[in-house]
Amino acid sequence: MASYDPHGTVTINGTDFTSDTINSVSISYGRTSIWEQSRTGYARIEILNKSDTNNNFDVNQSVVITIKNSALVTKTIFTGKITNIDAVMNGVGYSGEAAIQTITAVGPFADMARKIVGATPYPAEYDDVRMTRILTETGVTIGTVDTPGDYKLAARSASTTDGYSLSASTAQMAFGYIYEGTDGSVNYANEAHRTTYVQTYGYMTIPESYILWQGISSNRSVNNILNYVTLTYDSGTVTQEDTSSQGIFGKIASSVQTQLAIAGEAQIQANRYVNLRSYPQTSLSSFTMPLASSVVSDADRDALILVSMGMPISVSGLPVPLSVSTYFGFVEGWNMSFTRNQLFLTLTTSDSTLSMTPTRWQDVSASLIWSAVGPTVTWAAYDFQ
Repeated sequence: MASYDPHGTVTINGTDFTSDTINSVSISYGRTSIWEQSRTGYARIEILNKSDTNNNFDVNQSVVITIKNSALVTKTIFTGKITNIDAVMNGVGYSGEAAIQTITAVGPFADMARKIVGATPYPAEYDDVRMTRILTETGVTIGTVDTPGDYKLAARSASTTDGYSLSASTAQMAFGYIYEGTDGSVNYANEAHRTTYVQTYGYMTIPESYILWQGISSNRSVNNILNYVTLTYDSGTVTQEDTSSQGIFGKIASSVQTQLAIAGEAQIQANRYVNLRSYPQTSLSSFTMPLASSVVSDADRDALILVSMGMPISVSGLPVPLSVSTYFGFVEGWNMSFTRNQLFLTLTTSDSTLSMTPTRWQDVSASLIWSAVGPTVTWAAYDFQ
């Protein structure tokens, strides 16, 4: 297998500074826990200035970072704006001087946090419509908003707040999440997003040989258990509990505040909280893969370069002390860093059982058909084995 070079490029305010970029380009996206919403993505770039020139860096200038995949096709891995510029002298001598300028850039969530929204009332509407309304108000580039919605939200009175907080709380109430695209877009994944994706594409298998295992840990703790929940919706409360779990671990209760409009949907959500958290799940700590390694196949490298929040992965052959079976999970966050000839990817994941939901008819494609069923077969006589 030929050696891989990421051919990383850093473009600031339309100017390519790749030739000056030194060995420290790092980007991060997503969240560290499935029970929280994503925070703004960020990039840290070190520029070597040895010509004593003014690069004219300034806050709010655009930053685009790209690398090339195994087929030398350019892929964007970060889009954002500068928030900080720091400079330090790295060396001074008879032959000249050199300074390192460190650029910090952030994704579109940062702009949303500075945008005031909600000054007009919102009608009762499903989460996909509500999210589109909020994102439109913030003025961000809207990527994908999953439809149809899963939960109807009650009418909202006029009350101003920042766009990020309102988007995040709306997503949380609908058991979904917002996330940034590497192209600078803002997206919304609804409750059914991960189940639907896995049914369509399956899990990406990551061989254990790709992973740097030193220091990786697994955790299974009573601290993650919830076996009694009280969920408040627009006109009341609903509860759900798991008495079997309570008999083993004791009663571990929590209250959830929502603006859900329909009692039945509130009960569905309360049931899901308890179903997901009645018993402890094994979580795997973040793990790192050197994607420039010859061990990594070109196809897998190219897929991992396009990592996104919610990407389903499986890892088999784990050391038994970490897990006795194949680990299935979803990417919650990641860090990608590169040098001129190295590329590292660190994934933070959650166990798949915390994301999978029962399929609802509204999430089944209208194009789905029965196949291999004879025209004379009746439902009562059909053999399901």
